[in-house]
Amino acid sequence: MSTPSRHCWVADGSGGGARRPGLLVEWRQTPSGWEGRVVYGALLRPGVWGLVEEWLPAARLTPL
Repeated sequence: MSTPSRHCWVADGSGGGARRPGLLVEWRQTPSGWEGRVVYGALLRPGVWGLVEEWLPAARLTPL
């Protein structure tokens, strides 16, 4: 059986153009459009990285 999870690029929400690798685990359709639930590593504060899981608009996700 194939997994629904897919690797993807997660675009930075600041508009700076930065991307990080992530794992897309689920899709949902909302009144404002499609969103993906993703998990990715993010710099939480200087020198401290952590995992973030959140729903993001499809426009911020691209295939890896």
